[in-house]
Amino acid sequence: MSKNQRSVHIYRFKGSGGPTEERPFESLNFRDFFELKHETVVLRESETLSKDFCLVTANGRFIIVAAVSPCTGASADGRTYPCSLNCIPNLDTVVFYVIELTTGKIVDKREFKNEYITIAHHSGVSLYDSLFAVMLIQSQAIQIIHIKNNGKMIDLHRIGWFNHDDDELVLARYRDFNEQYLAQQKISSTSPFYHKGYSLKDEDFGDPRAKDRFETFALAPTMSTMTEFATDATYHQVPSSSTNNVGATPRANNPHPSYITQMAYSQAHHDEPHSQTISGIKQRLMAYLFRKAFNADDGGAALRHFHLTFQQFANLIMWRMQFLDESTLLIKFGKLDCVVGRQADSTYQTAFFVFYDIHSTEILAVYDNASEEFLRLYEAWADQFSATAYSTAGRDKRHYSSTCSNNIYAKDHLKKTQYGMRHARNGGSAQAVKRSLCVLPYSPQSLSDSPYLDLALFSYDEKVISASDRQRQCQDFPIKFYLRGSGELRFKIHLFKSGSVNGGTGSSSSLSTGININSTNGNLVGNVANNNNNNNNNNNNNNNNNTANNGNNTNNIDNNPNSAIPSGSGAMLRSKRFATFIAHPFEPFIISVVQHHLQPTVLNFHLRVPDAEPL
Repeated sequence: MSKNQRSVHIYRFKGSGGPTEERPFESLNFRDFFELKHETVVLRESETLSKDFCLVTANGRFIIVAAVSPCTGASADGRTYPCSLNCIPNLDTVVFYVIELTTGKIVDKREFKNEYITIAHHSGVSLYDSLFAVMLIQSQAIQIIHIKNNGKMIDLHRIGWFNHDDDELVLARYRDFNEQYLAQQKISSTSPFYHKGYSLKDEDFGDPRAKDRFETFALAPTMSTMTEFATDATYHQVPSSSTNNVGATPRANNPHPSYITQMAYSQAHHDEPHSQTISGIKQRLMAYLFRKAFNADDGGAALRHFHLTFQQFANLIMWRMQFLDESTLLIKFGKLDCVVGRQADSTYQTAFFVFYDIHSTEILAVYDNASEEFLRLYEAWADQFSATAYSTAGRDKRHYSSTCSNNIYAKDHLKKTQYGMRHARNGGSAQAVKRSLCVLPYSPQSLSDSPYLDLALFSYDEKVISASDRQRQCQDFPIKFYLRGSGELRFKIHLFKSGSVNGGTGSSSSLSTGININSTNGNLVGNVANNNNNNNNNNNNNNNNNTANNGNNTNNIDNNPNSAIPSGSGAMLRSKRFATFIAHPFEPFIISVVQHHLQPTVLNFHLRVPDAEPL
């Protein structure tokens, strides 16, 4: 992304070997590794591109970027469905652009107005082969889009208020029939010879059932049948105490309002605690929980617990989701405070994982985030859960994907984390399970497939570097990588220049041009200084080339030679610095982005030099 976040720069990765001619390291710069091919400008002035969002399609021909612009209208204007949230004050207009890598042209776009979508780290979307899903938190819906081979985006269907594609058509027909009935009622009130759809010649006054025929109709149920119908449609007012009905007028003496009138009343008061409108997918969830409680052989205890906790489940909202395959979604439901509040506070809050079949619209299973059963399921099938988190989402098996289900070292790390949570202050078994399951659902293309980060090949400190694209706290000393088989130190990664905060571990030479070279056993880690204006450009564009052009990095390039922290600054030494690592799928090339409070961002290219002297 450009510095003004208005354009996308597409670079071609030349390879980790650098220029073909023999040149000293002090003369290397960004252009020796990346070649600018295209620059795509977003036309709208109010839109700004997100620096934390860039996805590559499964065929490797297109990238998907996101642009955000603030909404000018009120939040209430964006209320699409009765189940939509009205407590989010600041809504945005989010536009997803599909850009072709070979030409740099915008092929298609999809716009969502007055919405709340989590753009950072691809948390609000999921990509599986040609399917692209977007989590619309404000509308409480999941929009599924098909990306064709030519990059065009086609809306398949939206899951939320409706489940099936023809649900809206069925309800439209229902509304038409009720409008006809209301018109029929108006005619019957003015004509003594036509009463509620029955003429006088059709009525047998000797028949005792004639009165019932005057009062009943099919498509606009009476209040006596509203309870049965409401179980499939909405959650209407439920009295909190039986004393509310004391002294009420008998039902037989009350007129029977139409269903449309009742719906209008419930929509006008849907924000009241006992008048919440339930969406289609929420109805599926409540029906699944009811059947599970009803079929439990415990003397009705589960059913009583379901009725006691009905309102708590009805208040859950969809939070995140991911594709497990082309027909199954993993949806995370949580409390409203967790979704619109601080993400750090939501790790240990109660949440529920729902397996949803897109084609049959059925709930397959429901687990809470403290379920030991779901933790065992995740440990056994972690590859299936994290399949969409790698560069190419879909059916292709990843070659270097260390998960707790296929790697004993990754499983051992997970067990150590759980043990620490169980014995920590304010910890326990439930907190340990929640900590292990907080990574679900996985964000697309958030894990690296580099062999240098494979736990089966190398051993390293996972507190400072991992296959995830999340930030890690920096340390002053270099990151060491050991071979799993022999335990031999294979190479190091230096994030800072020699003579600054890290003190220059190993043989190194500090050059006046801002290039710092640290040699290791068979590898060389160097800092190449560039202009700070390319800081934002290099970060995201290198991420794009990582996946599309199969370019991965193991070199250190510093974009700002003046960004090194002086060694005498004790306050800065005590402050925290964070780094994000972007590794090439197969080449020895890694990008690290170091961020420090009130300091310019440092971009490093870590590359391998085979002629380096051993330690």
